Amino acid sequence: MKSKIIDLRSFLERNKIFFEVLAATALTVTSVFVSFKANDIANQANNIATQGNNISKIQTKIMTSENTPKIEIQRINYDDPTKTNPVTKWLVFNNNSNISNFEIESEISFLNIVKKDHKEIDIRLAEYINRQGKFTGQNEGLIYEFDNKYCSENEFLTREKISDFGDVNVKTYIEMSFINVLGKKEVVHFQISPLIQPISKSAWESRKKYSRSINTNAIYLEHIEKNIKQIKSQNFQ
Repeated sequence: MKSKIIDLRSFLERNKIFFEVLAATALTVTSVFVSFKANDIANQANNIATQGNNISKIQTKIMTSENTPKIEIQRINYDDPTKTNPVTKWLVFNNNSNISNFEIESEISFLNIVKKDHKEIDIRLAEYINRQGKFTGQNEGLIYEFDNKYCSENEFLTREKISDFGDVNVKTYIEMSFINVLGKKEVVHFQISPLIQPISKSAWESRKKYSRSINTNAIYLEHIEKNIKQIKSQNFQ
């Protein structure tokens, strides 16, 4: 028995380096395996986090869509109570979410004249619409109404009196604001005459800049005879 133990000890001493290398190799292989496993776990965690972020983004988009007001404007024409003057009225609808503090903040209007030689003249108009309209008391659906007083009648008479000079149209743009359900102020812009369509902020700013560049005083459509003389003489100072 003693002889076997001596032989085993001798064998181990002779192969000491081999076992040390084997042990080191086993440790290295184990550490590489553990490293790969750790990377795999980390990748899985990153994938889960990415999926979570994507779900969060989708939920945010859904919430934003659900809470984003959709403003629509319609136009109707009617006679005033005396049945003598035509009036144009605009109806403002909110088709999604609740809003509050709705307001028409600004208006830009032009009397646009296309002359017989196809040259165009834009004259700034003052107070074409009545911005102090009527609230319906609702936050969704029909929320606001406003009109242009008797400008429709004055526009018709102006068009009739200068028909030999050119074609007349009114171009009007408005800036509106409101508070959305999240408590944030939103500002939207629309063209409401002759077309009704939403416009971008940059388009609004462009119209505003153009209006300021017109070196003439704004006119009131009710001053028909005065306006006719100025238009035909092309003197708008």
